[in-house]
Amino acid sequence: MRIISKLFFVSNFVISRITRKQIWKKVRQKIGNIPHLSIDWDDLTDRFIEPVIWVVDHFSDSLGKIFVSLVWLLILFVVGVAYWIGLSFYWNISAKLTIALVIFGHWILLNVVFHYYMALITPPGLPPDAEQIPHIKARCKKCQSVKPERTHHCSICRTCILRMDHHCPWLNNCVGHFNHRYFFLFMAYVVLGMIFLFIFGAPVIVHELSISDASEPIGYPVFHNGSHLLPVKQVEDVTPPRSRSLRRAVSVTVAILCAGILAALGALVGWHARLISRGETSIENLTNKDDREAKRLEGSTFVNPYDYGSYENWRIFLGLSEGRTWRCVFFPSVHPPRGDGISWCFKNDLTHVCYK
Repeated sequence: MRIISKLFFVSNFVISRITRKQIWKKVRQKIGNIPHLSIDWDDLTDRFIEPVIWVVDHFSDSLGKIFVSLVWLLILFVVGVAYWIGLSFYWNISAKLTIALVIFGHWILLNVVFHYYMALITPPGLPPDAEQIPHIKARCKKCQSVKPERTHHCSICRTCILRMDHHCPWLNNCVGHFNHRYFFLFMAYVVLGMIFLFIFGAPVIVHELSISDASEPIGYPVFHNGSHLLPVKQVEDVTPPRSRSLRRAVSVTVAILCAGILAALGALVGWHARLISRGETSIENLTNKDDREAKRLEGSTFVNPYDYGSYENWRIFLGLSEGRTWRCVFFPSVHPPRGDGISWCFKNDLTHVCYK
């Protein structure tokens, strides 16, 4: 799962230029260890990455809008097929079961649509003016804005983002402090929805593939003369039974799409859940990995200053404070995350007040 999720994350080429350089640095280190292989990695990296950066810088906004439109179309397509083929199948089996499945499926759909929409429209978080936080002296070298802890510059948005995780083309937006929860719960509910469709969609697909093709009429037409059924000649206005070829093709297409989405997002959800449990973002995971290795070689253990333990990390991430319960996770909620994304509490700094 970890390997798949990392490949999916790296394939998202719009993360940031800093992240891409770190990835290429590691690739050069790995291949550079091969004997008798002399490559000018700086020149090769520049030649390869510059066209990618040019495409991203000039077309990222247009590509992002296309990706967002594809997400909405995919949701409409899957839901439409579920109504068209799945609803009638289960209604013929049991009305009560169908009602239960419709209620549960719409609960998942409500959370998917809500969290995706909120992730789209919620600003990830921008640093305030320097006058509002005079105690922070760090400045971004690219946009010259004040740069609090855990803040990174996004080359796509051309601004710094508070607690930036990455830039997501499927959102056409950065994932940062204020919309990270929406992004993660959107993926989690999509994965839950794919599992739901696989469990209850499998009998539907088996049924569609097992029945015979009804594109050709069986038997011959008849009419009732008041007392008997008599055969009649085939005429042009007699409509043959509806072909099932389209239903089969659509069912198989949805199954393939759901399998791909489940594999990709399932791995990504697992990867992000692991990072949340450790109190890290995707960018911090890359930088902390080097620090962990350095500490290991020194014979010591790396300590993440933003790690408050798995349970508390999840409570912080999900914004479960001020009387909020897990109901805010299982049902749509617009509550803000804990903290302002500027000040962070260190476990070994007793002068700060940690999250309550």
